[in-house]
Amino acid sequence: MAYSRDEEGGRWRTLGREYLYESPWCSFRVDGVRLPNGARIEYGVLESAGFAAVAPVTESGSVVLVRQWRQPVEVFTLELPGGGVESGEDPREAVRRELLEETGYQAEDISPLATLHTSPGRATEVCHLFQCRAVRAISRLWPEPTEFISVVEVPLDEAVGRALSGEITAATTVLGLLMVSGFADGGAGCA
Repeated sequence: MAYSRDEEGGRWRTLGREYLYESPWCSFRVDGVRLPNGARIEYGVLESAGFAAVAPVTESGSVVLVRQWRQPVEVFTLELPGGGVESGEDPREAVRRELLEETGYQAEDISPLATLHTSPGRATEVCHLFQCRAVRAISRLWPEPTEFISVVEVPLDEAVGRALSGEITAATTVLGLLMVSGFADGGAGCA
């Protein structure tokens, strides 16, 4: 049988699925699949309900970021505030809640930037990315029990520079900063 990369559009066929790990936040499964050329392989997939993140910009033009330890990469990161979207929850409400819990800022004028797959070659995770105007609401934070967060305000142009230099590496944060600054639209810098 002659093989063509265009056969069936290159679609893989799932033959079976086994879950190796499950938690409230994520699951890891191994799919048995048949490739378009007939070969059978096992493919690991990280499942996640996804999350929402927001690029909150203050009246003074600073972006509110959170500094936190990330165990998978074993470093502290600077990231946009965000968190999981609960089943049936509007992602806009999730970012409103997460911004308040993590930073003490209230989100006003929330608008969507993008909805994207964070790593489609390995995970089902989807990020709903927003921007908002950040207004100081409270001084007490309510992070999750596993979150040890520091709130950091950085001028937007400086945050974009840190993203472009590789100092900020979380993909959704880099994209959010570039989009809010106008850089992603072909602009030469911050709005």
